[in-house]
Amino acid sequence: MKSNFLFVLIFVQSFSFAQEKLENSLLWKVYGKNAKDTSFLYGTIHIIDKKDFILTSRTEKALKKSEALVMEVNMNFSNEERQDMAKQAMYPSGKTIKDYLSAEDYKYFESYLTDTLKLGSLKLKIYSMMKPIFVESMIMTEQISDKQSYEETFQKLAKKKPQFGLETISQQMSILNSESVEVQVEQMIQHIKEGKLNGVKEMNKLVDLYKNQDLQGLYDYIVQSMTDETDNPEEVKDRMLDNRNQKWIGTLSEMMKDKTLFIAVGAGHLAGEEGVINLLRKEGYKVEPAF
Repeated sequence: MKSNFLFVLIFVQSFSFAQEKLENSLLWKVYGKNAKDTSFLYGTIHIIDKKDFILTSRTEKALKKSEALVMEVNMNFSNEERQDMAKQAMYPSGKTIKDYLSAEDYKYFESYLTDTLKLGSLKLKIYSMMKPIFVESMIMTEQISDKQSYEETFQKLAKKKPQFGLETISQQMSILNSESVEVQVEQMIQHIKEGKLNGVKEMNKLVDLYKNQDLQGLYDYIVQSMTDETDNPEEVKDRMLDNRNQKWIGTLSEMMKDKTLFIAVGAGHLAGEEGVINLLRKEGYKVEPAF
């Protein structure tokens, strides 16, 4: 599985669904059914170059108007959550990647980080202790010169509002970490050797779709990226997108009874038959672009 996009997007090979194509918009209004009032749904891209970061006044007003911020995870992590994150990201029993690679492949890994990416000895040491699924994501972000996060921006703008997560960081990391360490290591070395961790071209394509607010194009591209190296594309898509979306809907329905929400989740979760927009509509809500 091409794991490059798993954090960045959190992001269809040949999945086709009989549904109406979504309008190009990152910001959506959600109202009706038993909702207290109009809430807003926004599709994010988790990491982006600052030069490509756009936050419209309409989006800022929607966040300001809402009573609470809801994201995939509540980013106000406790010390216990931070410790759990570190534990899940590291190899078991104090091992490092050296314990899973031949001497030749470790040299390849070391050379890639120090010679190709120009990373220092400290980062090499840290990345040697981290499981490959997280290393690949970090390598992708290393290639973005001046990083900006929509989630961190919304968190700061909503610092005086209640903030909630649709899942815990432990749950999210468990989903990303579902492959065995051995499989992760094998895939990462293969990706390095094949040049698949040079993410500039892929990231540019993703950012172009995002800036055009093309949710369907984003969805297709993300699903293709996460399934093009697996024998079980439906299982991967279910685990990474559909099952999570379905769980979120019940939580959001309960929350919208009492509060108006600004809901910010990865844009790849919005489109598709089992996407958040379609699932909310199936539940009886009106979901419209906030043009």
